[in-house]
Amino acid sequence: MAKPINKVIDVAAWTGNWPFLKLRYTELPDLKAKLQSLNVQQAFVAPIEAILEQDPIRANKELLAATLDDDFFSPVLVVDLSYANWQENVELAVKDGRVRILKLLPNYHMYEVNEANLEPLVKLTMQHRLIISIQMRVEDRRGMYPLMMVEDLDVVRVVKTVSYFPDQLFILSNPATGELGQVLNSVDNLYVELASVEHADVLNLLKDTYGLNQVLFGSHAPFFIPEAEIAKLKYTDVTQEDVEQVAYANAERLLAWCKA
Repeated sequence: MAKPINKVIDVAAWTGNWPFLKLRYTELPDLKAKLQSLNVQQAFVAPIEAILEQDPIRANKELLAATLDDDFFSPVLVVDLSYANWQENVELAVKDGRVRILKLLPNYHMYEVNEANLEPLVKLTMQHRLIISIQMRVEDRRGMYPLMMVEDLDVVRVVKTVSYFPDQLFILSNPATGELGQVLNSVDNLYVELASVEHADVLNLLKDTYGLNQVLFGSHAPFFIPEAEIAKLKYTDVTQEDVEQVAYANAERLLAWCKA
């Protein structure tokens, strides 16, 4: 029997256009209508254009303006640590006051995930209580444009780097099922979201193997179909309390750190 899903916090949505694939729900009103129809009450949304543009600041500013009068969306700004002016995007987030999550895409922006590269950012995010999301992948390699093949991040390197900053909270976005053990058996300041985790009963697998304390809901919409991600919450043998923990309670606990 399907579990009732009355409240969801989506920590991993996107808005905008992707040049290699025609996506649905790319505009904020359409994305909002779709997610609200699935009982998502809040969505953390990042700008797709910031992935490939030379400097993400234009797309970040556009996202802040577009979400200004809509409490449903919480803007997630992209920071490219390969750029000398990356601090400007952090300053933009701090000045706006609504931003809770900054997103890194090291594989697209071509820098290593290591202590030296992240330490200057972590000093700022700790000061302003901002969560760092590290994107493992945007697309499955099998669906990538042949001239735009981007390697996935090395999860072992990510976990090792995160371990250097135990007081900073991180989200690992779009990890695959086989990568979860490296995270959930190793560090407690790195949360994972479920968009690319595949199993007949995802929540039951994770509960039995690792527990659910560091597991969040992420739709990865519009790259993924939101209904398919919500199904991971609905069709499971875990308890209703477990479902609600992943659907929103863990996210609320994570976000409370930002206000502490």
